[in-house]
Amino acid sequence: MMQRLFWRIFVAIWIATVVLLVAFAWIATMNFEREKIPGLDITRLQASMDDLLSRTSRELRHDGEDATRQWLQAAAGFGPAQVYVFKPDGSELLGRTVSQNVRDAATEVLDDPGDANTPGGPSHGSERLRARALRTRDRGTYAAVAALEGNFLSRLLSRRPTWFWQNVGAAMAMSAVLGLLLAWYIASPLQRIRTSTRRFAEGDLDARVGRIRFGRSAEVVSLATEFDAMAERIKALVDSHRRLVRDVSHELRSPLARQRVALELARDGDAAQVHASLDRIECESDRLEAMLAQALELSRLETAAADARDHVALDALLEDVILNADYEGALRGRKVVLAERTHLFLTGSHAALYSAFENVIRNALAYTADGSTVAVRLLRAGDDARIVVRDHGPGVPDAELARIFEPFYRTDSARTRSSGGTGLGLAIAHRAIARHGGSIVARNADGGGLEVTISLPLKSAA
Repeated sequence: MMQRLFWRIFVAIWIATVVLLVAFAWIATMNFEREKIPGLDITRLQASMDDLLSRTSRELRHDGEDATRQWLQAAAGFGPAQVYVFKPDGSELLGRTVSQNVRDAATEVLDDPGDANTPGGPSHGSERLRARALRTRDRGTYAAVAALEGNFLSRLLSRRPTWFWQNVGAAMAMSAVLGLLLAWYIASPLQRIRTSTRRFAEGDLDARVGRIRFGRSAEVVSLATEFDAMAERIKALVDSHRRLVRDVSHELRSPLARQRVALELARDGDAAQVHASLDRIECESDRLEAMLAQALELSRLETAAADARDHVALDALLEDVILNADYEGALRGRKVVLAERTHLFLTGSHAALYSAFENVIRNALAYTADGSTVAVRLLRAGDDARIVVRDHGPGVPDAELARIFEPFYRTDSARTRSSGGTGLGLAIAHRAIARHGGSIVARNADGGGLEVTISLPLKSAA
């Protein structure tokens, strides 16, 4: 297919070159035929034909008819104008068949030669025909007629000297070579993009166009860059989904295994054992439901085409999240407070931001010490809104701070399980914040505990 494109480009360029050459030849010919010489009332074409007639006159006067015949035969290669010489009896010197216009001009000159004694005597005729009387001492008066006959195409193709066709051939060869180079210059990067596209479609998610060294037009480079960006995005999505499926499959094994054990105990146990087993099955079922709901939420955030355009008041949103979280933490003496607030607004998805803040605050509430307070601060930092959530828990090892935002990653699997976590909350928060052009980072706070900082660019309301 690319070979056909290459040859189509080449043929188009070559034909365009030929058309340009013919157009330039036509323009040059028209100018030559119509442009008048300054100071004279004749065109350049008429001056050229007068020169041919003068040369013919000299040949006939000085060298006779035989030399003139040779000159007339050679003059056919001098250009499109043709020279005819008529004897006093009206016959053409080379015996050629002539047009009626040429014959009438020759007859007129022979009937009224005028002042033909001067070697460069006067010429007369029309725009494309010049006639002159040629008088010799011993043979009488002759008539020489120079005529430009036929249309432009016939004059272009006929009666051209050898050097003209050599130049035309050289020009055509050069245009062919340049056409081949230009076609290769255009088709080569497209072939590279097509090869990468085919490899990517066949399942090679690492296929990239990369840097184009030949054929670096802005459009082609932009196309290659867009393809690489698309391929990178699709690969990230596919890898994310693969990891999600793998992690969900792995995480489902534990609650399902515990449910299976509870079922076995319920079959063989007494009434109390059956009641405890059913409670365990219910707990594990709730855990599975929560895990699947969060997995679906994470998948939705990964693949959503665009976020909603809600006018979000961040302080009111945080107050709502904190109110619900504080109510849940009251049983263990844990509190959540909005320690610092600023009225800030941005345009985004209210639901996604609520989910992000809720997951971060609930995570802090789950790990903070009993009787302690989770402090939430909302402040402005330049063009960004900054939300800082600080707990008083055990913190996270420094080497694992960046990984806690990965799906299903747990620094302490047993403790996370006992707290009811699935390892997806912070991953959901990270993705939701990223979709709003923000960032989320965690660090171990001075004096103990974990501090999570969310930065969101403030956008004007839609």
